[in-house]
Amino acid sequence: MKKYFMLLIVSVFVGVCTVNAQLVKQKVKIDKQSERDWYNCSFDKDGVYGACVNEAYEFLKGKKVKARPIVALIGTGIDLEHEALKANLWKNAKDKPDGKDNDKNGYVDDVNGWNFIGGKDGQVMSFVTREGEREFLRLKDKYGDIIKDGSTYYSFASGKPEVVEAPRDMKEFDYYRFIVLKESRLANTYGSQWMSRLGSQYIDLFDKEIRAKFPDKKDLTVEDILINCQLPNPKQDSSLRNYYLYSLNMASNFFEDKSWEFWYKRYMDESRFVKLAQKYKKEYEKFGDDGRKIIVGDNYLDVDDRVYGNNVLLTSDAMVGTMMAGVITGSRGVEGRNNPIADQAEIMTLVVQAGEGEPYLKDMALAIRYAVDHEASIIVLPQQNTFYPEGQKQWISEAIRYAEKKGALVIVPVLERSWNLSEITFYPNRWMDGEKEITNLITIAVSDKNGMPSPNSNFGSKELDIFAPGLQILSTSTGDTYQMGSGMALASATVAGVAALIKTYYPKLTGSQIRDILLKTVTSRRGVEVEKSSTNNGEKIVDLYLFEQLCLSGGIVNALEAVKAADKLNRK
Repeated sequence: MKKYFMLLIVSVFVGVCTVNAQLVKQKVKIDKQSERDWYNCSFDKDGVYGACVNEAYEFLKGKKVKARPIVALIGTGIDLEHEALKANLWKNAKDKPDGKDNDKNGYVDDVNGWNFIGGKDGQVMSFVTREGEREFLRLKDKYGDIIKDGSTYYSFASGKPEVVEAPRDMKEFDYYRFIVLKESRLANTYGSQWMSRLGSQYIDLFDKEIRAKFPDKKDLTVEDILINCQLPNPKQDSSLRNYYLYSLNMASNFFEDKSWEFWYKRYMDESRFVKLAQKYKKEYEKFGDDGRKIIVGDNYLDVDDRVYGNNVLLTSDAMVGTMMAGVITGSRGVEGRNNPIADQAEIMTLVVQAGEGEPYLKDMALAIRYAVDHEASIIVLPQQNTFYPEGQKQWISEAIRYAEKKGALVIVPVLERSWNLSEITFYPNRWMDGEKEITNLITIAVSDKNGMPSPNSNFGSKELDIFAPGLQILSTSTGDTYQMGSGMALASATVAGVAALIKTYYPKLTGSQIRDILLKTVTSRRGVEVEKSSTNNGEKIVDLYLFEQLCLSGGIVNALEAVKAADKLNRK
């Protein structure tokens, strides 16, 4: 039997928690300037494993600034009025805030960027659903009420099982059963309703069988059912019968009462089904409708439907984008502030994310193309994900290939889940389209002052490229404030800042060349033994790894060595 059914059967006993937080604010008293922006420091001079940015500026002293590179932050909004950022915001030279589409690109007043989850009336989506929920809702009317039991298909559309023909598109049906269910909380809850209905029928069947076999026995137990209702050869049984027996066995372990009367009544109690229906309704209200149809009004499954959104960039979660921007760019040497990495860079803001959830892949693909078409040389994506529906995955890979062709670097952080990336595939990645390796995509994870990786970061000797400072980082926050924060977004910002510094002085270098430089010039941590958590069969364990087992480069981003290598390559 398939894991699909077991997921539904045991869902009542197992909770699944998803964490989407990119950044954690902290209030910390800071006395030393070096502690304000330790990510600029180096181990040799300051005793911390920063990105060696201060020394990079010493090397670049006297060299001519040749460009103001554009860094596109694809994710949350930004505080456009922040005192430290106003001078470094990208401005669309072909448009102006007059309510007209001056540059004829379909986006009215896209002066500093664009919000792909906004509406024409100025509204912005407060959250976005997860990809699994979107796929469930897309396929629910086709397959949500169908179950395969042995060679028979049943539909529960009427509330009771009715025999139906096999689905015409078995590939899509299996995709729904074995992939969408795993990715969707709603699908799990919705399916548990009819799985419980079917379970009650099997329980009733077991009751009839055991009473026919022992008509005079009064004190029947769960053990009597498990022993006497088993098929002669359960391994060859292709029905759900034995899974319900297994479910009964597992569920009974949670209670002292093993009497069959207790468990029969429990399974047959109509209130169970009412509660499951109520649970689905509540989860749908929470996870199922993010208001996109009403607010945005586009067809999220049609990438050619591209003219939508608005220019509202100060969103409720703009703190994340504001902190990222403050690490990347702004004026250096201002007392009381952190020192950004690339003081000449300009920030373009492209909103695809709001609060919780996973960005729509269409929004991300169009945002990447927007960034490239408006001459962004560095593009930062919000996060990786395990679930990219095939057609939409192609949108992303084609957009990144477009950026590769135009010379832009694309940066994406790995999640803080402690997963080995060689065992579970995340997107985007360099091999996602099955063609030759994508050369302009770089994956980032978080490191701390001591040169150690975040305990919970995903890792992989080939799949993760590089570590970067991202813990206890002081940066700009909304409302002209400065906050300490930690998270993968800030590690991405550190790498984006270093890449922007390179582009400031060596603008002819492509994104692929810069990725290659960054990986070859790290502060090496090879041979260093690291205590690291990893997830194995759903459980976290702590193990020892060599640093080079965690990432391809075996080290932490190093701006000094990177600009030296860029200078050498530029001369050639």
